[in-house]
Amino acid sequence: MYGLISQMGKAGSSIPSNIAEGQARNSSGEFRQFLGIARGSVAELETWILLAQRLGYLDSI
Repeated sequence: MYGLISQMGKAGSSIPSNIAEGQARNSSGEFRQFLGIARGSVAELETWILLAQRLGYLDSI
């Protein structure tokens, strides 16, 4: 279970970090690239949440 929580924390914390890093870049293209990475992290976190629900670690949202 620790591994699951750890992965959820990493995915969750990378979302705002990538948005902030993209905002600090000099071009809108780079910003869009980091938004894409953040979006991927959202999908990853969603997957971890669904897995935790199926394993009975979380109640249905």
